Amino acid sequence: MNMNTRTAVILAAVIVVVAALIAFGFWILSPAAQPVTGTGGTFPSSGFGTTTSGTGTSGSTGSTQAGTGAMTIATPSGGQVTTKDFIHNGTTIPDVENDNQYLIAGSLGYCEPGLACTAASTPDFNIFYNADTQSFTVGIAQEPIGQSRHEAEEFMLSALGIEQDQLCALNYYVGVPYWVNEAYSGKNLGFSFCPGATPLPL
Repeated sequence: MNMNTRTAVILAAVIVVVAALIAFGFWILSPAAQPVTGTGGTFPSSGFGTTTSGTGTSGSTGSTQAGTGAMTIATPSGGQVTTKDFIHNGTTIPDVENDNQYLIAGSLGYCEPGLACTAASTPDFNIFYNADTQSFTVGIAQEPIGQSRHEAEEFMLSALGIEQDQLCALNYYVGVPYWVNEAYSGKNLGFSFCPGATPLPL
């Protein structure tokens, strides 16, 4: 392999890595601009699936019940679910690049000096909460995706202090980026125990 060929190969490899990092950043950091229809009602677009019209709960921020360590979150059906105060639990961190969004588990995908960039540490999934739309976005980050989804479900049930049927009632999106699993990317996979969920390989 001559010097020009070697240089071209190295340059191509660098471009591929940089493109993958940029794509990952857009997937994690994309703002919640429009609602997307999914298993748990409507939720913000966060780099998964196709953006469509919907009603959502935009404009609401949820409410913390003073002195109780609890929160009330609206559901798409007009009801409410009372959860633990998972925003002020000592592990959840604000996403400083996106107003009113919080990282409950995983990594922000970027780090700024002096600021935390990971919440509850896990390489298998990322969980974001958008306080404006009272919606959750779960990103499956590792194979096997069925096992990673199960771990994310167990984490959310514990972190929110709720039952499976209450989790199903919330605004949520469970997705996987194409570079983790192309066959299942681009759609809301749902939580495994909720109606309409996509069965995943374990």
